[in-house]
Amino acid sequence: MAVVFSAPARLRILRGLLVQELNAGGRRIGPAEAWPDDLSLGTDGLGLDSLELLACGAAVNEFFRLHESGVEDYLLAERRLDGWSRIVAAGLADGTTGLTFRTSGSTGEARRCTHAHATLAMEADHWAEVFADRRRIVQLVPAQHIYGCLFTALLPDRLGVEVIDGRALSPGRLARALRADDLLVGFPSGWPSLLRGLDSLPAGIRAVSSTAALPAATHASLRAAGVAEVVEVYGSSETGGIAGRTAANAPFVLLPRWRAGPGDGVTEAASGIAHDLPDHIAWCDARSLRLLGRRDRAVQVGGINVFPEAVARRLADHPLVAEALVRLDSDLPEPRLRAFVTLRPPQQRTAARRTLDAWCRDNLAAAERPVRIDVGAQLPRNAMGKAADWAPQA
Repeated sequence: MAVVFSAPARLRILRGLLVQELNAGGRRIGPAEAWPDDLSLGTDGLGLDSLELLACGAAVNEFFRLHESGVEDYLLAERRLDGWSRIVAAGLADGTTGLTFRTSGSTGEARRCTHAHATLAMEADHWAEVFADRRRIVQLVPAQHIYGCLFTALLPDRLGVEVIDGRALSPGRLARALRADDLLVGFPSGWPSLLRGLDSLPAGIRAVSSTAALPAATHASLRAAGVAEVVEVYGSSETGGIAGRTAANAPFVLLPRWRAGPGDGVTEAASGIAHDLPDHIAWCDARSLRLLGRRDRAVQVGGINVFPEAVARRLADHPLVAEALVRLDSDLPEPRLRAFVTLRPPQQRTAARRTLDAWCRDNLAAAERPVRIDVGAQLPRNAMGKAADWAPQA
């Protein structure tokens, strides 16, 4: 049986899908929480042209797998957001095999990951038990990714609670709106920004964090601000949630759906299907594990997987650049990439940095763009000749 979404949950996902698709096509649209349910998709509203309508329709069809029930063509005839929501509801009611998510990598190749309705329902039921005491969910993440879908669409429907979009509120308004029985749904690089704008959080509030490792310092800051419990979820677009923990630096404990092995992977208990993990791991016992670093060398910037080596290759293709090295600067309040380049031919460094910065702004996505470019005669290397970190230039 297909997952049944409430109308607010469907609209939450649709807004996220449309923002994602339009921004990928060159628009610059922020979170769409202010869009009315009956928003026109035509010239008197969102202003989609024929190609944008096709692209958005394709994204919605892919996510909800509407082609399996044969209702996808109705999207192109409908010109209102709530109309699309009703078409999605009809498609799910007719029957589809699951939901299809895309990996969030910006410089790695995005992959389609389809999850059966029963699997998503099983995980949502688990989190509904964990967070049974929550009376409202505060959304700080988009709903179209698997983490957002589970915690801001499926979970609130299971709990029968309201969702407010914290991304729509200034820090002051959010501080006044928060309640002790809220669940904050966020991601690691977003917590520092939230905490900088809030003096404290209501005692008893709980938080869940996923998409990347939560630094121990951020976990401690959330607790110091008043969060009663921080639940960190380990998983991926390919697997959904795999394990969780509530103490910084503690091992992750497998969710009921999973069992250990083989090797560095996990196996679905019901189906016996084995899955590779995106990280190197060490098993502590049959139900708990520690993470030892990503296999694909991705880092997270603003909740998006970014591949520094791929960004470095793009920089090295620039006519001014001989070699490039890109690193994540995790000392910044919000971690961003920084780069070190050597020039071809040698020239005035300040002018070259300005040229390269402008090129990055025009050619790289925001999460990929190095916020600092240092220039030197040779790339920094350690005593073993391997690429090394470097001190920022004045």
